Amino acid sequence: MSRVFFAWPLALALVLSGCKHVPTEKERQSSEIHYNLGVQAQQAGNIQEALSEFQRAVELDPENPDARNALGILLHLSFRRPAEAVEHYQKALEVRPDFSEARTNLANVHLDQGQYDQAIKLYEQVLNDMLYPTPFIAQGNLGWAYFKKGDTEKALENIQAAVTLNPNFCLGYKNLGLIHEQTGNTEQACQSFTRYREQCPEVADAYMREGVCLAKQGQVETARERLGTCESKASQPALKDECRRLREHL
Repeated sequence: MSRVFFAWPLALALVLSGCKHVPTEKERQSSEIHYNLGVQAQQAGNIQEALSEFQRAVELDPENPDARNALGILLHLSFRRPAEAVEHYQKALEVRPDFSEARTNLANVHLDQGQYDQAIKLYEQVLNDMLYPTPFIAQGNLGWAYFKKGDTEKALENIQAAVTLNPNFCLGYKNLGLIHEQTGNTEQACQSFTRYREQCPEVADAYMREGVCLAKQGQVETARERLGTCESKASQPALKDECRRLREHL
């Protein structure tokens, strides 16, 4: 989105005497344990370990929807294996049809693949789920899908609705800024990037976006200050160097 390897074969089911293996209660419990271990590994940044744990969880219980969803996220975002991610999201939805998080994640794959109509259909289904706890994510991504499809009006409408639902939705403000920027509305772009920076004060990219936008408006000193903050906060060398280069150019 305005920003998203390898994987070993998974044992999806065990076949014995022509019959589908039904996991025992012990296997289901073990699957949950490995799923939880995978979540812990992922939170600690140990992606390979998380992958191994989620795979083991699915091997033990192929109908563990949470493990399927978690495995899909890793395959999509960390290992760049979208086709395999889709398979796991679809299986999770077969087991749990009202699993809106998995449906949103499936839509995200379609969005990244440029399959905008498929993504839009799935996001709209999610937004019909009144129990979905983070509708602003689907709403914001729906807006971005419309923008990529060429419908700026619907894009702005949906992303604005997303930040209204969640005023702390940093990506929403960033995407609003990008849309306004790309459609030539510099004033609105700067306002959106300012909200991005205000809601995400530790994100270096927010300072860079706002700084570049303010420079276009002629607010050179403030722009230079924002780019200096970007340089000091950036953890990625490429972003740090870019902010330094832009600041020195002003």
